Amino acid sequence: MDWTECIDHGKVKEVKKNPEQARSLVELAKRRLESVEKRKDYEYPQLLIEDYYETIKELVSALTAIHGYKSYSHECLISFIRQFHPNTLASSQLRFLDDLRKLRSDILYRGREIAEDYLNRNSSEIERILELLFEKVDEVIGG
Repeated sequence: MDWTECIDHGKVKEVKKNPEQARSLVELAKRRLESVEKRKDYEYPQLLIEDYYETIKELVSALTAIHGYKSYSHECLISFIRQFHPNTLASSQLRFLDDLRKLRSDILYRGREIAEDYLNRNSSEIERILELLFEKVDEVIGG
């Protein structure tokens, strides 16, 4: 779904720009990521995937708050990055992020199991996406 469709279907609405909320979301993302780092050697990969995804979602939500938008759709958060910050993530990273969104949904709502080595195979991509989003948030919000 592209950004225009997100707006047209009411999955995103314009709100007052909220830098305070954005900063709070970034702090939450930092705390969540610290928690993941402490647990990643001994916790079930499904739970770590959920937290990695939530961290990414919080960072993108911080950017939407700065721009004056509220998204009711995780898919539209990805569309937001594509529309407003097109040079932040590569197309392959956006596709990976969409796959991660679907995987997280399957884990959360269907109890999907994932391969034990999923994080070993994908942690560098997840960490790179997080790094790029933290950089973008710092650039836009000021860190």
